[in-house]
Amino acid sequence: MQKKKLAILINALEVAGTEKVISQIINSFYKEFDIHLVLLNNTIEYELPVNDIHIKIIDNSNLRLKKRAKDILKIPLLAYRLKEYLQQNNIEVCFSALNRSNYINCFLRLLKWKGAILISERSHTSSAYNPHTFKGKTGRFLVKKLYPFANVIVPNSTGIKYDLTKNFNLTNKFTVINNPVNITRQQKDMDEPVEDFSFDSFTFSHVARFEKGKNHALILAAVNKIKNRNFKVLVIGQGPEEENIKIQAHKLGISDKIVFLGYRQNVVKYVAKSQCHILTSDTEGFPNALLEALACNTPVISTDCPTGPRELLSGSFLQHNQCIGVEKCTYGLLIPVNDPDALAKAMLMMIDEEILRKHYASSGITRAKDFDLPIIMKQYADLLNKF
Repeated sequence: MQKKKLAILINALEVAGTEKVISQIINSFYKEFDIHLVLLNNTIEYELPVNDIHIKIIDNSNLRLKKRAKDILKIPLLAYRLKEYLQQNNIEVCFSALNRSNYINCFLRLLKWKGAILISERSHTSSAYNPHTFKGKTGRFLVKKLYPFANVIVPNSTGIKYDLTKNFNLTNKFTVINNPVNITRQQKDMDEPVEDFSFDSFTFSHVARFEKGKNHALILAAVNKIKNRNFKVLVIGQGPEEENIKIQAHKLGISDKIVFLGYRQNVVKYVAKSQCHILTSDTEGFPNALLEALACNTPVISTDCPTGPRELLSGSFLQHNQCIGVEKCTYGLLIPVNDPDALAKAMLMMIDEEILRKHYASSGITRAKDFDLPIIMKQYADLLNKF
């Protein structure tokens, strides 16, 4: 029986949250679908069944220079290249993720392509595009003009769907599919020994790329308020803001409290051995780091940022004003965005209240099982098989 052909369009497959999910989709479905991976940059940092899929590079985009005028002007050209490839290979379904790839995918409709266009929105769009900047205005314009051409929009949180319908007036068909966590694989990764850090005091973990939206500075400000207590914060990741954060930590005199490990391929073995995991982002989609921490039985503290953390930790989406102070949710603690006093208080609660920690350790894995890889991949299969 001939397999259904599926094109998956994404900027690249560098190590990041969205790219990880796309790699999971490919690895889950390459036997069921004839997968054509279309990239805007020849970067692949995840293990893929390369002998069983097709890989097409249609551009050499610079992944670090985003939203340049040149990149916007190239959208029609890249859409034309994509259309040619789809037609040459008789592909009738194109699934994309990340804004630039989504724009190109949706532009196919202006080129009279008749196939199914599915786009995955994985960040809080209103936060991503500041309406007071040229970049933000351009992004909002493209979302409003191009996204309506999609047959289905696939947000990874209900909060993103709410944002797109309320603030961008999109009336597309939506199918919310949250991020998955591979619990079976994670159980193995958790058991790997840690040889480059000693968990000899209460340890908080934090895993995120060093960029402004992840707000590492919030950790520094909170730690500075409670630096007389016995604890450490284990920070894992790399990125453009790394050196700046290290300099700030040194200036505050808290370098002994914060351990910068840099990039690590297996992060969950550190998170699993920590007493608490912290997420400090100003905005998210549906944070993998938080989900993986829950699957590690590690209690969590998270900013109540748009979107994802509240859905994940309370069990449902509820549009509301940001929490005030520390809020005890069903599966973890929420704090306001960029509130060092609240984060410091939540950290002390985790240090001092053993019953609280045990409660969140046991409830976390229960919540994580709702997003186990087979469950989420079935949702994708059900969607893709409709076309």
